[in-house]
Amino acid sequence: MTAVHHVLPGRRYRLGLGIALGAARWLRWIGLAWIVLTPLLSVLLVNAIETGLWAITATVFQWFVASAAGRWLYANLPAAISRGVTRRELTTALLVFGTLASIATTAVVTAGFAAEHALLSAAGEPLGTWGDALGNGTRYLLITPIYCFTGALIGAAALRFAGRAWFTLVVLVAAAGQYSGVLALEFGYARGGTDLAGWAGICLAVTAVLVAGLAATLRTVPVRTK
Repeated sequence: MTAVHHVLPGRRYRLGLGIALGAARWLRWIGLAWIVLTPLLSVLLVNAIETGLWAITATVFQWFVASAAGRWLYANLPAAISRGVTRRELTTALLVFGTLASIATTAVVTAGFAAEHALLSAAGEPLGTWGDALGNGTRYLLITPIYCFTGALIGAAALRFAGRAWFTLVVLVAAAGQYSGVLALEFGYARGGTDLAGWAGICLAVTAVLVAGLAATLRTVPVRTK
């Protein structure tokens, strides 16, 4: 009995790390193409895309982060619970994954904004300053968790409400509404739409609501044999 209690406390963190590593493997070629090609294309398309191509593709990449969380949860929740993993452990594991995914994504996005700025400056077409470029990247430390836990919540809800005719419609409508709000957060601050403290508070509040919704949904997901 003692040995079991000694192992369990760390399992949630190992599981979260495992989800992150699995997501990294799944995204590695997409990420590589994104990192290499986008700054170069930004130089070629600078006269056509005023915001720079990196800002647009950084947003698109968030969809893949959301998908990675939702895909893993939908595919693995029943098997994980059958192996004795508790729903509380799964919630913590997804928090670990969300933290790691946010840090990694922010690092890549910030490096991409810096690379794009350097290339555009060399081409004589800089977009803003170095401070703008770095600030645009670091805001994803609070934006990526929103995408990540949205994906996880959709995955959990798909298990909870599997087979309900209304579920797909509700998800589409709710996701569209939320995505509009997230885009306003993502680009509103970058354009000086709100103060930093207020913007950060909104991002944290949205993330907290999503995590609470995820935890509540996980507690009510029925485990069905496949």
